Amino acid sequence: MTAHQYKTTVGAFLLGGLLLLLLGVIVLGGGRLFTNDLEYVLYFDGSVSGLSTGAPVVFRGVPMGSVTRINLVANMRDSNVTIPVYIRIDERSFVRAVGTSSDAESLQQKIIRRMVQRGLRARLEMQSLITGQYRIEFDFYPNSPANFRSATPDREIPTIPSPIDTLQSTLARLPLEQMIHTLSTILHNLSVALADNKLGKALETFTLTFEDARNMLHGTRTHAEHVLRTLGTVGTTIEKDLPATMSSFRDTMRSMAVAADQLRLVSASAQHLLGRESPVMGDFRRLIRESTEAVRALRSLADMLERNPEALLKGRRGNR
Repeated sequence: MTAHQYKTTVGAFLLGGLLLLLLGVIVLGGGRLFTNDLEYVLYFDGSVSGLSTGAPVVFRGVPMGSVTRINLVANMRDSNVTIPVYIRIDERSFVRAVGTSSDAESLQQKIIRRMVQRGLRARLEMQSLITGQYRIEFDFYPNSPANFRSATPDREIPTIPSPIDTLQSTLARLPLEQMIHTLSTILHNLSVALADNKLGKALETFTLTFEDARNMLHGTRTHAEHVLRTLGTVGTTIEKDLPATMSSFRDTMRSMAVAADQLRLVSASAQHLLGRESPVMGDFRRLIRESTEAVRALRSLADMLERNPEALLKGRRGNR
């Protein structure tokens, strides 16, 4: 083999190896080597059991991506353990979900941030009851708080508890032991009541009480029907006699109006006669004055006769 043939063979071998390496990278990368897929991190409060790498990420049923990895991070300062879940959002599914035609990564991140501000949240959703596998579902929950835990909030999507987590927390808050003890006490008392036939007597007493209540209600209903019939008769009578009664009432009111007018005239006449400036009051005051003067004259005559009784015989004369 000549040197030229050797160099050609080595060059072809190297070129073939590079092509195979590039093809392997493309195949192993799932054809996403030159895509603008977005990677985000999620933090769930509850357990992520049933969630595995490759689990689908959907938005209202539309596939958006998949779970790339699940890590376990321990904080040495407070001994706290967090489980970040990393997802990749497919740019093509993202375009179908949000309805944008742009493939720019910055624009997609801006749209995702706006969706988070509007209430975009992630939660775990059971994918299959048989296998127990979970998936990540996106939807809008405007009233839920946005709690960010990573150092890069722009690359994080807030989460909310799953329905299973909510149910478990609700059951955990229930006083199950107290409820079981109460139920056991109730069953024991029921067993004792059945053994002593107390329950049968109570049911018999309840039946008698119910019969008495029904009879009382029947009597009340009969009495009410009688009262209603009586009221109907009274209403008919009132309806029949009401026109004549109203006519008499109107005549009475007219008579009272006439009497009131006459009383007003009499009052005006009396005020005219008995007024301070009226002639009758002037004559009355003059009569009083003349009567007073006459009484004074009589009193003077009485005094003079008391001093001089002979004046009736001799008259009023002086001493001679």
